[in-house]
Amino acid sequence: MFAFGSRRVLQSRLGLATLQPQALCRRAIPVSRSASTAAPEVVPRPSRWRRYSRYLSIVCRLGFCGVGLFAGWIAVDFVSLRYMPQVPGTSFDSLKLKSILADYESEPPVVKALREDPYYIEADVYGNYTEEEKLQRLSSGPLGGSRGLALQKIFYNDRAKTVVNYAYLGLGLEGWPTIVHGGLLATVMDENLARVAIRHFPERTAVTANLQLQYRRPVSSNKFYTFHATLDEGRSTDRKAWVNGEVRDAKGNVCVEATGLFVVPKDYKLQEVGDRF
Repeated sequence: MFAFGSRRVLQSRLGLATLQPQALCRRAIPVSRSASTAAPEVVPRPSRWRRYSRYLSIVCRLGFCGVGLFAGWIAVDFVSLRYMPQVPGTSFDSLKLKSILADYESEPPVVKALREDPYYIEADVYGNYTEEEKLQRLSSGPLGGSRGLALQKIFYNDRAKTVVNYAYLGLGLEGWPTIVHGGLLATVMDENLARVAIRHFPERTAVTANLQLQYRRPVSSNKFYTFHATLDEGRSTDRKAWVNGEVRDAKGNVCVEATGLFVVPKDYKLQEVGDRF
């Protein structure tokens, strides 16, 4: 009986020994699929939108650069044309002069009122002079061009013994930055006062004997101003003329007051200026 029991135990142990190698082999050797039955590996294709978006971004960058360069070019031209003095005779100077004349022809309130008054006669400055003679004059020669006295339009009123000069004062006439030089204002005022005196004298000529100015307000450059002159008939004779004047801005504010004395000299003969001075 002992032998029978021991034999059973031994058989059970031998059976376990024979089963373990098979189990180990089953676990160690993986079951491989056949190449014909395995699913093919999917390789993702590149997206067309990603490729197109790259091209689109390049085009947008180039477009923005072009727009920026064009806007910068326009801005430089605008600033140069409006806020920088231009050399006379250049293309920018011509464009600026055309712009100033267009502003005048648009008839600002002052110009419109003068044109509607039947007693005022409109004329260009220095109408009695040739183009060559204008180059020899201070205000139409060295001070000409868009950076100087770019425009002067004269309105005569012989009935009131008054002359109005509608003038543009350019950037090149500054003393302090943005402020027109006081000497320039005295020059333009002297000539405008003289227009009244010359039209008063039978000789149609005169020289300045005395000029006094009082500066009330600053006069800005790159703007239009009116220079007014009126004969003081009570103090004037055929050989002496007292003339009062003012410089006014677009709102009518008085910026400069002036008084001038003009005479016809006896010792030497002056060239006749004429009615369009």
